[in-house]
Amino acid sequence: MDKQRQMAEAELLQLGFSFINENTLSGRVPQDGDVHGVYIQVEISLTGFPIKQPEVRLISINDDSELYKSVPKTWRHLDEFIFSSDPKSTKFYICSMHNWSARSDRGGKFIYERILSWLQSNVTNNWNVDEDLPTWRIIPQFSNAIMYLPDYFLQELRKEEAKTFFSMTAFHTPYVFTSGGEASGKKEGNSYPINEISFQKRIYYFFPESPKEHPFTHLMKAKLGDAFISSKLLLVRLPGNYLFKTLYQLLKTIQQNTDLNKILEKSQNMPVIVMYRGDKGRDEAVAFLASKEYIEGKEDFQIHLMKLESMPKRPMAIDMTVGLLGVGSLGSQVARLLSQKETRRVVMSDHDVLSMENIGRHELSPFYLGHLKSRGLAFELNTKTLSNNFFYMNEDEKVIGISDILVITVGDRQAFDKLAFRKLLGHSKPIIWAWSSPNNILQEIVITTSVTGCLNCYYALTESDKELATFQKIALEEIKAATSIEFDICGNPHTISQMEKMDFLATQIVSILSYYSRHGRFPFDFVNYYWGTDEIIPRAKVGYVQCHPACTCKGDR
Repeated sequence: MDKQRQMAEAELLQLGFSFINENTLSGRVPQDGDVHGVYIQVEISLTGFPIKQPEVRLISINDDSELYKSVPKTWRHLDEFIFSSDPKSTKFYICSMHNWSARSDRGGKFIYERILSWLQSNVTNNWNVDEDLPTWRIIPQFSNAIMYLPDYFLQELRKEEAKTFFSMTAFHTPYVFTSGGEASGKKEGNSYPINEISFQKRIYYFFPESPKEHPFTHLMKAKLGDAFISSKLLLVRLPGNYLFKTLYQLLKTIQQNTDLNKILEKSQNMPVIVMYRGDKGRDEAVAFLASKEYIEGKEDFQIHLMKLESMPKRPMAIDMTVGLLGVGSLGSQVARLLSQKETRRVVMSDHDVLSMENIGRHELSPFYLGHLKSRGLAFELNTKTLSNNFFYMNEDEKVIGISDILVITVGDRQAFDKLAFRKLLGHSKPIIWAWSSPNNILQEIVITTSVTGCLNCYYALTESDKELATFQKIALEEIKAATSIEFDICGNPHTISQMEKMDFLATQIVSILSYYSRHGRFPFDFVNYYWGTDEIIPRAKVGYVQCHPACTCKGDR
């Protein structure tokens, strides 16, 4: 490794670079001449080379070192780091070492050529596809002031017309002052000069005001508790034709095109969120706490960057209303996976309450003991996903009526039959039935639709189909040989489950839902999984369920 670094240093020295310390070399790119009138001065840090990617800092453009205002507004793949409250005191790093690895051919000449290629691409605005990776106009920054944004908030902000300025209330952690005091809840946070606020003694959490029923309010309460203050929050939606690359350029663009002092009269500071057209047309945003001097339009001002956090826009994976009848150990895992799978809506019904026997076998924590499983699960998953996509209902019939597809995991044969041959008799929409044996040795999924046989037809098939009957016979023999019951202190019996196998069954159910959402059909009507005692991959048997001659249902494939 030392030899590879020595060779890289030698190559850079031949290209006109010189050492400014033992790890850093400075030089001009291109070495001679320019690229359409443009040349740059850079510093290359070889600390940790070649394992660590070289850091390339941009020092000047055409000998102009005031980069905060002179970086061309159309340049890309240039990261700006802000180290203080002065937006002029920033450092810029060139992103040209994509997919770096410690290969022997990646020496000083390679580094130089990558920087030169980056400069040529920016000057000509012609990028190689392999070099043009996702980037930002202004990269997100680390900060101990964090603004959390719910998805609905961003959606509403995107709808606003360009060059829109409006304010709303934000709640946040009380400020601690450099003098040692703390802000009072009796005064707005905007009342305090920014230079009196300490950004080292505390992490500040900010939340835009949300509807009381939205799960985002639970996050706010968890982070802020009862000790918080409020501030006016300025929201800015910039037109797509506003050009800037540096934070300073953005701040001046806003300052020069608006009368902030009129909008934010008497404010000593103001939290600001700016949404703008980012790289390749994507919506991007930056947030900062602005000083009174910035609000008044003065040339010298302070700001404190805030870190924005939001959930990325994820594609809808299951674009249906899924009804869950039964949310016990299996059904709750199905619900959890649906919450992680971007499902349009999930409605649940389960008349059981969470009890001690469920702990460790259910998605809910002991906090929900004595609560309806369906109600607790809806609240928990909405809170976890910061959404309103999960609902509980007290009546199975309501779930049945509004669901595009049902998943039934009620737990025992009698409960299944009650649903299949009473409540769901003649039901035309798809139903996924799923259950598992003790120790999860045999797991069964049956799908019934208007063109298949019914659940009773499947029961008959398990006896008339020789392959399926043999498959289940082997599994049933192993079930009988295994200990299947455990007892609590009161002597009550409970079925033994292997939860990693229960989770597997839940993943298969959700995979079937996802497939049906995409294709509008099912690849099979039933699947059985047989797990030998020491097997980590189950054996599977799939097939179709036609209307059985002995059954009175109408289901002809």
